[in-house]
Amino acid sequence: MNIEAEITQYITTELLPKDVPAPDENDALVTSGRIDSLGLLNILNFIHQRYGIDLIMVGTSEDYDTVASFAAAVRSHQRAK
Repeated sequence: MNIEAEITQYITTELLPKDVPAPDENDALVTSGRIDSLGLLNILNFIHQRYGIDLIMVGTSEDYDTVASFAAAVRSHQRAK
């Protein structure tokens, strides 16, 4: 499973109501209100637990709105290690 798929699966199973479809990779999550601030913290915690990257400390606000941007931030920080 790739990074986008893992993040999408987490969001779909842990944060969204059961009747809400999974987000596309480029769907706005936070700025659209689909994910609230607590949901954002949950995603960041998942990324920290799964990939060992603390985006709260090393990420930027651009890393926090779409599945694609979360995944790009993970890849960027994996390469930097």
